[in-house]
Amino acid sequence: MADTNLLGHIRVGPPAKNIEHNWIEDELNPAYVVCSGSANNIITMSSGYTTASLQRFLRKYSVLNPEGTEVMVQTSATISSRAATIAAYGSTTWASWTMTKCFIVAQPWADIDSASSDSSLTRGKRKNFQQVFEKAIEITQTRKNMDMEAVIDELQLQIKRRTLEIKRLLEMSVIRGYAKATASNTYSGDNELRTMAGIIQLIRDWDLDSTNNDTTVITASAALTQGFINSLAYKVFDRGGLDETSDPILVVGPAQARVIAAMEKELRRVDQGEKTVGYYRNIFLTDMGTEMPVVVSRWMPKDKLIILDRSRVSLKPLQGDAWHLEKMAKTGRNEKWQLSGQYSIELLNADKCHGLLINLS
Repeated sequence: MADTNLLGHIRVGPPAKNIEHNWIEDELNPAYVVCSGSANNIITMSSGYTTASLQRFLRKYSVLNPEGTEVMVQTSATISSRAATIAAYGSTTWASWTMTKCFIVAQPWADIDSASSDSSLTRGKRKNFQQVFEKAIEITQTRKNMDMEAVIDELQLQIKRRTLEIKRLLEMSVIRGYAKATASNTYSGDNELRTMAGIIQLIRDWDLDSTNNDTTVITASAALTQGFINSLAYKVFDRGGLDETSDPILVVGPAQARVIAAMEKELRRVDQGEKTVGYYRNIFLTDMGTEMPVVVSRWMPKDKLIILDRSRVSLKPLQGDAWHLEKMAKTGRNEKWQLSGQYSIELLNADKCHGLLINLS
């Protein structure tokens, strides 16, 4: 019961400076816009944009290619009221298309035109809370001095066992942790009993506003299949994850690990005389060519699967409060020690570079 498989895949980052740990995230401007076109040479952008945000990165002269078509169109004026006038680009003609992605293929600029407006994005701030992990070890003077069968030092044995338990709590919190809210439904880093958000919550609710934003979440409501994992990988890729710097793994519990092991088992080839019985797979190869090691955590919910980018996750101890052991004041003939530390998890680009399958049967 001392398993901490996932913690071995998460690096420890620089110490955090406060009990509410904040980090800054930068991102590039979008590579496409979601819009619809019509035969009257007007495209209208999705309601998810504002005119101001569109004007920042979708400027006059932008060349657009609606996904799934060979059409090329060019904006002929600045965006106004989430709409733009377009003209055919090159020799293409077009009919109307439904709400779809339009990739920004080119943005030429005339030599005589003034410099375009700045397109820098506002940096985003995200947060998590530091959580105190604590265990006490108490031993009486009599017990300390007794000869114990197969135990050389009772105190050291109990310290080791409490250390394993506290690391187990950390792994569970890293996976399942939920940020504690006050009665007014606002999050506060000043709460003495604060708890940190785990990976599952951060993927679903990255801004901790108690509203799920499931941009890289798939609700399966069925048994795990290769198709579900591949669809989730594509969903993450489509949001900008699984890039050339990523280091993804699949995190599953034992129930889903058995399902992965049995996938396409009839395709397995064995040599005559082989003595190994059973199936085991520790790497999943997506249909886009990305290899993902399969990490089995005893503490992973059995109905979930996580695509976790190891390059964008780290443990953050509070400065001066990493794991440490302190001797407490003696009470009578009892000797007492306290093992504690304060940690949080930092998950960069939680809604873009990591993915979650839920409700797996």
